[in-house]
Amino acid sequence: MAYTQKFRDQHDELLKKAGELGKLLNEDALTKDATAARDVLSGLLGKLKIHLAVEDKALYPKLKNCGNHEVVAIAIQYQEEMGGIAEFVANYSKKWPSAYAISDDAKLFIEETNQLVSALATRIKKENNYLYKLADDCL
Repeated sequence: MAYTQKFRDQHDELLKKAGELGKLLNEDALTKDATAARDVLSGLLGKLKIHLAVEDKALYPKLKNCGNHEVVAIAIQYQEEMGGIAEFVANYSKKWPSAYAISDDAKLFIEETNQLVSALATRIKKENNYLYKLADDCL
């Protein structure tokens, strides 16, 4: 099994949760009751937090020590980018702590959630198609 398979599996889980959340992004429904959306969001954010921590503690240090200067440079770049993404996710999470907060401004929640899901999908594609291939070759 490739070294990055567990990370790829986590990506699949994240995209599945994001898809579940996407199905709940209806302004009228969220205004009435956002409990289901908040529950799915909690699951997504929890999985994302774990995934980011595992990458930060396990993947990036190994890549930085793999001996290939190109891979080291890319690992540093990707890890720095993740800091910005992690900060965005933390701020997003604080802004939407409850179903009530979501119901109170469902339109903004939908807008910001779509931004989050889009950024997440873009990042996952970038990691799966480039970073993880380098990692599997190097590790």
